[in-house]
Amino acid sequence: MSTPAQSSLADLKASTAQLVGIIASARHIPAGSVDVHLALMKQVTTLLADIIRAHEKGEYIPGIVVSCSKELMRVHSMTPRALPNWHSISHDDPQVARHAWRKQVCAWEALGDNSCTLPVVPNVSTGQLTVNLPSTPVPSPAPVPSSASVIPSPPVVASNVAGPSSKTYPKFRWRGARARTPNKLRDSQANQADCYGGGMMKT
Repeated sequence: MSTPAQSSLADLKASTAQLVGIIASARHIPAGSVDVHLALMKQVTTLLADIIRAHEKGEYIPGIVVSCSKELMRVHSMTPRALPNWHSISHDDPQVARHAWRKQVCAWEALGDNSCTLPVVPNVSTGQLTVNLPSTPVPSPAPVPSSASVIPSPPVVASNVAGPSSKTYPKFRWRGARARTPNKLRDSQANQADCYGGGMMKT
C-alpha cells in the first residue's frame, strides 16, 4: 500500500472513530433533550459529508458510514422533521448489504479492523425517569344542606320562656315538726273553741 493510500486510510479511520464516538454518546442522551440531539445531528451531518466527499471513490468505506447516511436521509425526508434513531445506526446494518457501496464495505471488513464497530442495541431510554407526584389533595367543603332538608326551629314566644316567678309565699312558723301558716293556725284555734263551748283554749 502506497503512502498516499495509507494516509487516506488513516484519515478514514480517524474520521469514522469520531463518528462512532458521537453516535455512541447520543444513545445515552434522554429523548427529551431535543436541542442536544439536534446539535449532534448537525455535527454528524457535517462529519459524514466530509467522509463521503473524501472517500466516496476510494477503496474502503466503513459500514457504519453507510448506515448513518441512510438514517440521516430517512430523517431529512420526513415531515415534520424527526430526530435520528441513533440505536439503529451500526456497522452491521442490513441495509448496507443492498447499498451501492457494498463493495467498499466488504473491502473495509476484510481489513479486520474492529475499532470502528458499533452494534445495534435496543432503543431503551437511559435518561432519568420523571414522576409527577400528585399534589396534596384539597379537602372538599362540607355539603350545604338544601332548604328542603332544614327543619325550622319553633318560634320563641315570651310565654314559653320560663322567667323569674312573681309569686310570694307566706312565711312558715314551725311548731314542733309540723309547719302551719298563720291563717290555718287561727282556724284551728277557732274550731277548738267551738268544740269547748266557745271558750278560748288556753295555751
